Amino acid sequence: MVKRDDYEEDEDLDNSKTFALDKLTVISGVLFILICELFLYFLSTKTDATFGLTQIMFGAISGIVLTLYLIWTRFIMASNRFLGLFLSLGGIISVGYALTRKYQGFYTTTFLIIGIILALFYTIFYFIKSDKK
Repeated sequence: MVKRDDYEEDEDLDNSKTFALDKLTVISGVLFILICELFLYFLSTKTDATFGLTQIMFGAISGIVLTLYLIWTRFIMASNRFLGLFLSLGGIISVGYALTRKYQGFYTTTFLIIGIILALFYTIFYFIKSDKK
């Protein structure tokens, strides 16, 4: 016979899911922050605007928000992989569209392509990984 105490321990282990940041998420987050900071720096040098604490904070927060959005879609992919993929691609398209509505030029296109490639790589990696589970 199965003891009740043994059954409860097994059930608690299955229900306690922990989240640890993996290397890909940390590297992607750092790269998004770097991309946002460099974009704002090159934009300020091209437009002769100041590059100060406000722009540094805005770039860092933008990179963090982009990373958190991709982490959120990754969590959705764990339960419904196609919904997570759709939300991730929708977010990538929305950010790209919003950026190109405000800015045009070589730097915008370059940083946008780099950011889109990074976000697509992250999304496709976790889409394939969610299929294996």
